[in-house]
Formats: sequence, C-alpha cells, structure tokens
Amino acid sequence: MAQQLTSRVQFTAGWGRTTLALSVAAVIMLGSQYGTLALAAPNGSVEGFEAKFVDVDGIRTRYYEVGEGEPMVLVHGSGFTGTASANTWTLNLGGLGERFHVFAADKLASGMTDNPIADKDFTIRAEVEHMYQFIRTMGLEQIHLVGQSRGGGLAFLLAVNHPEIIKTLVIIDSSTAAPTAGDDRSHRRNRIFRGCPEDENAVGDAFRCGQSALSYNTEQVNDEYVAAAGYMWSQPKAQETERRVTAEVRQHNTIVGSEMNHEAYHRILTESVLNMPVMLYWSQNDPSVLPMQGYSLYNIIAESNPRTWLLFTNNGGHFHYREHPEQFNRNVINFVTNWADDEAPQRSGEERRIRE
Repeated sequence: MAQQLTSRVQFTAGWGRTTLALSVAAVIMLGSQYGTLALAAPNGSVEGFEAKFVDVDGIRTRYYEVGEGEPMVLVHGSGFTGTASANTWTLNLGGLGERFHVFAADKLASGMTDNPIADKDFTIRAEVEHMYQFIRTMGLEQIHLVGQSRGGGLAFLLAVNHPEIIKTLVIIDSSTAAPTAGDDRSHRRNRIFRGCPEDENAVGDAFRCGQSALSYNTEQVNDEYVAAAGYMWSQPKAQETERRVTAEVRQHNTIVGSEMNHEAYHRILTESVLNMPVMLYWSQNDPSVLPMQGYSLYNIIAESNPRTWLLFTNNGGHFHYREHPEQFNRNVINFVTNWADDEAPQRSGEERRIRE
C-alpha cells in the first residue's frame, strides 16, 4: 500500500507541466502502478553508479565520474527541472568509461545541481558558463564533449566560445543547436505529449509518459529511472526552481538562446571558430527533432570544417543513446579514435558523398 504523499509541487519534464503530490522522502512509491517498488537513492543515483557533488563557483553540482583515459564530458538535455539530469547517461557510462575518463554533470538548475542566485541567469548562457566552470573545476583539458537535445545546444555554444578546450564535439538530436525547420517546435511537442496524464495522483506517470513518447524503444524508461526523477523533483531545490522559472523567465531564455545561436552561426561561417572534429548524431525516428535540422546544422559547420560527420541512426527515438547504448558507444568511440589525432584525415567514398 502506497504511503501518503505530503508535498505538492510542480512536475516538469522539459515538455509540459503537471501538478503532482510527491513525498519528500527518499522512497518513491510506484508499486501500485507498476507492480514493483522502486527505491530512489538519496543522491538520485541509478544503474549502480554513485553520483558525487562538487562546488562550482558556489553552485553545488551533482555529477558522475567513471573510467580512465582522455576526458569526456556528457551533457544531458532538457533543463531547469529536477527530472532532467545526468541519469540519462547511465546506460552509456560503463561502455564509454572503458575508453575514456567520463564526467556527466547535472546542468545548472537541473537534477540536484543548485539554482543560480539571480533569476536572470536561468538561461542557456549561464548553463554554458556553469558547464565551462565545471570543466575547469575538475581540472580537465582537451575534452571530448558530447551533448544531447538542449544539452547539445549547450555543447555547441561551449565549443564555439571555448574551442581551445574541446578536442572533439558530438551533438545529438538537438533542435536547440540546429536552425528551426518545419513546423513550430512547441506545437510539435504538444502533439507528441497529447494524452500524457495530468492527474495529480499519477506519481511518475507524467515523466514515464513523456520519456516514452519521445522514445522508439521504451524499455529503457524503467522503474528505477522514473523513481529517481520523481525523487529529485521532490527536493526543495527543484520546488524552488519551479517557483522561479516563470513564463517571463522562460521567454527571456528563449531570446538569449536565439541570439547566441545566430552569433555562433555567424562566427562559424566568418571566423571558422569550430575547427575540431564534429559529429552530428541524429535519429531518423526522433519525433521531436526533424532530420532536416541535422542537415541544416551540418551545412553550416561543414562549410568551413572538413572534419564534420553527419550520422543518422534508425529504429531509435530522441534517446537513441539509451535505447541502443552499445551501438551509440561504439560509434562515438570510433569517431573519436579515428579523427581526434588526424589533422588531415582521408575521407572514404561514403563520407565524400555525405559531405559533397
């Protein structure tokens, strides 16, 4: 029998808003809904990995650290919500950690990482600066940077503004980084999430539904993953995030992001600032990011950077790196090892066709 739920907060998965009654205790009860009891660890860790915390310029930042070798930083998508976190990478940490020293941090105001002091810093500009300072705090140099969705936008802007610390760049299914194409993104997402529950008693259902709607293979949206997201969202920090991130704050972030992107596109085309090897890793079946957005971003970067890949995968959704982790890890490792130390790589016929 489920425990009483005592704290009412806003539950936002980066795509919609549902009022939920959540317990601030570490136990998130999903047994009555899914036939199993999922326990959330006090630090929100999943898949047997242990999250850590570090102070980044006064911002308590949650992160995972796995493996040895050259440093790789993974940046998760969505944002300004407790449900968006580095947990999304936990199916990839082990495989990538066999080759790299992997770091995956909760972005600013996401997961269990602190909120900014000022509301004006709920922007992607502040997220970029926070991730840059995280990299410096960890003493990392010449990193392999990987970002997905909104985290792909962060990675893109970080690489444009601090190319001296980036050895390779991977951007995954990111309409944040790519130029707008096709129908309006907000309308497209509203259609995707139509039918997801808004019942305040549906603990975890909203997050599970949203993640599943964006996925081609939903098996990776498991009970432990859902429970950890709900637990992190129940924390006082995440409740404060919801109160502070108003419609006006979100609109300001949209404007800042658009301005930063247009400046980045201009600098890439006129100053050739993005010269490291770049792979755009897109899913043909992603319901929220259009294939043509991948092509558009590729054309901007490849114009001045011959070491640019555009890779499409099939039978995977917005989280194809979780849906097919071994395939994803293998492709990222191959990209990095084949291109990172090659100043003038020879292109295969297939690569020439993609580029030319």
